[in-house]
Amino acid sequence: MGIDPAPLWANLYLYWYEQKHVSSLMKTNQANARLYKYASRFIDDQCNLNDSSQFKTSCQAIYPRELQVKCEHEGQHATFLELDITIENGIFVYKLFDKRDEFPFSIVRMPDLSGNIPDHVFYGSVMSEFLRIARATLFYHDFIPKAKELFIRMVNQSGEKHKVLLQLKKAITKHNIPFSRYHKSTEDILKDIEN
Repeated sequence: MGIDPAPLWANLYLYWYEQKHVSSLMKTNQANARLYKYASRFIDDQCNLNDSSQFKTSCQAIYPRELQVKCEHEGQHATFLELDITIENGIFVYKLFDKRDEFPFSIVRMPDLSGNIPDHVFYGSVMSEFLRIARATLFYHDFIPKAKELFIRMVNQSGEKHKVLLQLKKAITKHNIPFSRYHKSTEDILKDIEN
């Protein structure tokens, strides 16, 4: 941990065990091997969708005993990377998830304009963050609280209200597709965030 190649080594280490397990299954039980087709992993976070609990029942056989495997979620809800995913009426409902929100202390996020940073870098990062929230959030009622939180944070970090809102307007104009799913006008979105 803490050295540059550590994530690559972790990926290679875990992949070796997973590949060995799936290759073995391909010879003995192809139906169970196919259940891993929607599996994905990022370093040590594993996500297995629609696998009929195959990974949960097999994970102790896949990895060595020394490696502790912890199942954090199962059923109709999970968090993976920066998404909170719930299955509602057969639809994957996703929204932005940040585990730092649950920390009992405050975290410094995003640049502060009172520091030694050019205005265009500060406001450009604001636009990018509005866009990230929209891309990672399916429903408008989940988008607004996160976007409002960002708006307030950036104003508190020396941003001018109208310039922060201008960045949201730019994000909507230049990258309309993620925002179009909300079926709201730019003016309505700006109004909901400012109020």
